Amino acid sequence: MTVALQALIDGLGGPPARPGTVYLVGGGPGDPGLLTLRAAVVLSTCDLVAYDRLAPAEALRLAPPDAELICVGKRSGEQGLSRAAVDDLLVSRARAGDAVVRLKGGDPFVFGRGGEEAAACRAHGVAVEVVSGVTSAVAVPAAAGIPLTHRTVASGFAVVTGHEDPAESSGSVDHALLADFPGTVVVLMGVGQVRAFAAALISHGKPADTPVALVRWGTTARQETVEGTLATIAAEVQRRGLRPPAVAVIGDVVRLRGGIGGREDLPLMGRTVLVPRTLHRPSALAARIRSAGGEPLEVQVARPGPGDTAGLHAAARDLAAGAYATLVASGPPAVTALADALAAAGLDARALAGVRVAAVGRGAVRALGDRLAIRADVTGADLDQLARRLAELDDRGGTLVLAADPGDPGPLATFHPVVVTAYALVAVTDVPDRLRREVQDGMPLLAAVASSTAATGLARLLGDATTRVAAATIGAHTTRAAREAGLTVAAEAAEPDLDALVAAVIEAARSQPGANNVSDGPRPLLPVEDRP
Repeated sequence: MTVALQALIDGLGGPPARPGTVYLVGGGPGDPGLLTLRAAVVLSTCDLVAYDRLAPAEALRLAPPDAELICVGKRSGEQGLSRAAVDDLLVSRARAGDAVVRLKGGDPFVFGRGGEEAAACRAHGVAVEVVSGVTSAVAVPAAAGIPLTHRTVASGFAVVTGHEDPAESSGSVDHALLADFPGTVVVLMGVGQVRAFAAALISHGKPADTPVALVRWGTTARQETVEGTLATIAAEVQRRGLRPPAVAVIGDVVRLRGGIGGREDLPLMGRTVLVPRTLHRPSALAARIRSAGGEPLEVQVARPGPGDTAGLHAAARDLAAGAYATLVASGPPAVTALADALAAAGLDARALAGVRVAAVGRGAVRALGDRLAIRADVTGADLDQLARRLAELDDRGGTLVLAADPGDPGPLATFHPVVVTAYALVAVTDVPDRLRREVQDGMPLLAAVASSTAATGLARLLGDATTRVAAATIGAHTTRAAREAGLTVAAEAAEPDLDALVAAVIEAARSQPGANNVSDGPRPLLPVEDRP
């Protein structure tokens, strides 16, 4: 992302979260890409996030590293914090001067009890801002290819809760009115009452053959859709073992689903894709995997550590003296280390005047703009591509490579460069719980590998399970490292870029037919240390 684009997002997203304010934030239906800009801004500038279990787990990564994360939600049948306890938490922390985000799934004012929480805060003199979210009532049917309205089918829709028992006369849902409603009926949180709800509509005159669809975990990689009619849907739900959370759609618009298509048609639907990485931030690769229907499981395999400080300081002085014609930054940490070394020597980006600056990966390109306010002259998605592009240019003299420990220049070795260890990569040895569960399941594993370091680090964490991995790699250099580490390379990207890597992941997935393995349990919540 360019600096200009980031500034535009910050501007459109509004001011940062204010101390003493409670933000009732809608997290959307599950896909983190459906978070609003305003939600991202307040999440990234708050002191406390009190979140529900159905809020997108990835949204927690936006919180600052020192922000406190408290789960206040519960699944059906569980004991959790009482309403009063949640209200007390929001009020007390805001009064103490914290900027508080109350993160909910969907929209906070659509069956999210946001109205009660807002009223409780205002009653105690606490400022409240409501940050609307994309409600699952609309987004989930759309993800299944079901439009709630259609010019020739339905001119309106009604949204009701499914938690109420239709047999109870004290409920607020008028089933007789719904049975006569000519449009689409959307029922939220109604899996447990589907048989009674359908029977109530039929008893009030709704045709028994009215189409019904239940969409579970809509907009995520675990989405599944069950279709039937009012007469058959309960039996179909029981046969399929469908459990919450799910959204029910009742009406003739369900028949349009086959001609529209939805998320379940995406090529990586239902697949967990391991994404080994070395940096503390969500990756652009993970976002692309998610857009292809997969559920990326980002696994940090190494962390940047201090490099050769003395060597960096000497390199900064040599660059300023014109000793090198080409500078290669192997990643964002290399750019950070260079900027620090220049500053320590009393220099700045002007020391690079006349130097051809090359960068590996978009992260390094962004870092050059952010830290040194310069653009890369040559870029490559990986070392192989960068080496080819440099070879096409005129030979201008010496080359300096700022690399990760152990400083292997790989394909750049043909330039006989001077290699300085800009940063060390410290291996991560603790296996994350989610990865441990994937390994213990015994299912085939799929991985998207974008660097040689990622390949060796992933193999180290997987241990004996390495042989179960079908890996897609970004280029020849990474392929060699992956094979040496014991991974089975099922596909190699046609070009060393992220879109081609995702295409290779799709190809690798085809080598494991029937291996859909997205967990049926609760969506994983991210540990505090796994935030940027």
